[in-house]
Amino acid sequence: MASSLPYGDMYLPRLRLAMRIGSEYRVETITGRRWRAFASQNGLDLDRTVARIDELAARLPAAFREAASATPVAALKSALPERLAAAVENHAARCRKNLA
Repeated sequence: MASSLPYGDMYLPRLRLAMRIGSEYRVETITGRRWRAFASQNGLDLDRTVARIDELAARLPAAFREAASATPVAALKSALPERLAAAVENHAARCRKNLA
């Protein structure tokens, strides 16, 4: 996710993952249904898989903000880490909404 976020001009509906989730590569169209298909294809519990994805998406913004505020990163005196942290937070919120 973070590898595309530094490019603020990315057109999200066309953004594709390197590997598919269920049968989908496009980030914006990956929903709970796609994650359930992925779980089914891989012999995983459907509800537990979606719950775990939701949990990770919920925890990601705080973890990213913590990493972005680390002393070595702050020493760079760049606005990029804060911009990325905000983008991660927004993207994680969209992902969680798509899971529902």
